[in-house]
Amino acid sequence: MVSFTLIYRAVQWTELMTVNAILLAIFIALFIGAIKIYLIFHKLTINNIQRIQQYPDEKISVFLFHECKHKILIVVMIVGGSTLRHSTLVPKSMLMPVYLGIGLAMLYSAFLYFRTPFRTN
Repeated sequence: MVSFTLIYRAVQWTELMTVNAILLAIFIALFIGAIKIYLIFHKLTINNIQRIQQYPDEKISVFLFHECKHKILIVVMIVGGSTLRHSTLVPKSMLMPVYLGIGLAMLYSAFLYFRTPFRTN
C-alpha cells in the first residue's frame, strides 16, 4: 500500500511540471528505483523471506517481515519523507522522482513477497 501511495503522490505532482520535466523526472525515478532495488531492496527482501520461512510456527505475523533495526529505519524514512513533503525547502517537482523511484522499488519488493508461498493456517 505504501508503494502505491508514493506513486500516487508522485503522479499528482506532475501537474506542476512541464512535459519535458516529467520525462526527465521519470527517467531519474527509474534510475533511483533501479539503484534502490539493486543496492538495498532485493537483498533485504530475499533475506527477510528466508528468515520468515525458517520460523517454526504455522501462523506468521506480518510484524515479523522486518527486523527491529529495519523497522527503526522505516520510521525514520516515513518521518523524513513527510517532513520534506510538507516543507517549502524542496519543490514537489524535485520530490516527484524520489517518491516515484522509491515507490517502484517497494512495489518490486512486494511482488517478491507475494510470489513466495508462506505457510498459512
